[in-house]
Amino acid sequence: MPLEGLSTGTADQLFLALRIAALEEYLTSSPPLPFIVDDLFVNFDDERAAAGFEVLGDLARRTQVSFLTHHAHLIGVTEASLPEIAAPIRL
Repeated sequence: MPLEGLSTGTADQLFLALRIAALEEYLTSSPPLPFIVDDLFVNFDDERAAAGFEVLGDLARRTQVSFLTHHAHLIGVTEASLPEIAAPIRL
């Protein structure tokens, strides 16, 4: 299927998987590099966002992950998905 046939959310999920795969490959032979993302899950429903946060939680065991958003409901999704490591800072 061409990329144009994917929904916005599905395309975002594909590109996230590729970005994380590239970072994981980099981490096999290089020092940790922070992973900073802004409104990464804006096109995800809460269930998919929760799964995405779990993936980011796994990545956070290997490198620093910073997630920026102005969508307040995602803070709750983060805290529910990663209660032991989520540390939201509200500005």
